[in-house]
Amino acid sequence: MDTKRHLIMEFANPIRIEILQQLNYASFSFTSLSKKLNISNSEVSRHLNRLIEQRLVQKERGSKKLILTSFGELMITAFAPLDFILHHAEYFQEHGLFNLPTSFIRDLDQLSDSELIQGTGNVMLKLQEITEALKEEVWVMTDQAFPFGKQMMDTRYIVPPEMAKYRPHIKDYNRSTVARVLPHISTAVLIADGETGVLFFPDNHGNPEFSQGFYVKKEDKLGLEYILRLWGHYWEKGEVVSE
Repeated sequence: MDTKRHLIMEFANPIRIEILQQLNYASFSFTSLSKKLNISNSEVSRHLNRLIEQRLVQKERGSKKLILTSFGELMITAFAPLDFILHHAEYFQEHGLFNLPTSFIRDLDQLSDSELIQGTGNVMLKLQEITEALKEEVWVMTDQAFPFGKQMMDTRYIVPPEMAKYRPHIKDYNRSTVARVLPHISTAVLIADGETGVLFFPDNHGNPEFSQGFYVKKEDKLGLEYILRLWGHYWEKGEVVSE
């Protein structure tokens, strides 16, 4: 119990978390770590002593550089999704992760470089910007009849059963349209040309909430991997809409 309590105390300190995160990217000498964090040598020493005592950090063999222990690597990896949630604490106090598989909860930190767009007006402007830049295809999972896409686009939709009736009209409008149905949609996502997108988690009642969303940029490889995997998960679960 004492070991667990002490470890929790280490992860409750933002400076020690920052030290662990920096060492997760690269090894540092004592001096370079102090400069990187912009804190005094004495303060770095105090925090490092605690981390070394808990076997989270050690000196690299044959070097003066500091590295994570294998236990430290395990702990900081497990902490990463919690760090993302804490960074967006106000958002997640008002939103849930209904029906989101555990593997995607564990990988939430892959969205760390995404941008949280806030406000319905800002969200709609971002969606407009994305759809205007479309070249080939758009994938949409939603419970709303929003006119995503452009004429002559390849489109894929994941929708609830009551929206499947709109497919003939969408099909006439687009170059090709494929739709699948899920009984209930909690999370909404738009992916444009397989290289950018917006992700909307549900409100605390389990319904997609469109006034705030995580925008994944083209350069954000981890974020893009996350939303593509998420789309693939629900696409496989969806029932094919017959012609």
